Amino acid sequence: MQNMSPQEIISSAFMKAKKSENIIHAKAIDYGKNISDNQMQAILKQIEITALNHVDKIVTAEKTMHINSLVKKNMSRDIIDALQDLVKDLINQQIFYNENLIIITNPYVRQIFTQMRDDEMRFITLIQQSIESLKSKPTEPNSVVYTTPRENA
Repeated sequence: MQNMSPQEIISSAFMKAKKSENIIHAKAIDYGKNISDNQMQAILKQIEITALNHVDKIVTAEKTMHINSLVKKNMSRDIIDALQDLVKDLINQQIFYNENLIIITNPYVRQIFTQMRDDEMRFITLIQQSIESLKSKPTEPNSVVYTTPRENA
């Protein structure tokens, strides 16, 4: 992994925090729909509101600190991290299909899962190729690489 500047570490932490808070918010809403206990519904509503407040605080902090503009020079790293995260999810889904293909005997379901597994494998390969391409790019825009020595004028 490449060394990250303090701004990039903060930006990455903010992105992960927002993602987690959004997941908590969505789960609180979803679980609240299925619970009839008023006290538990009230707690879930508080969690829902608090998660939204946390996201707002993070967005405000990002704007106040100008984190996004400080990190712009090396945006490919965020893209690489996101793509690597997606590859992990695709691999887990591929493993799920493989495990179930072993225990499911229904030919129709096996055919569906086989096709889905093959799709996941194809996307894993495509994304990994894109990641390698991004990793080989220079991190500074408009960088000039000299292949022959320059003559001093």
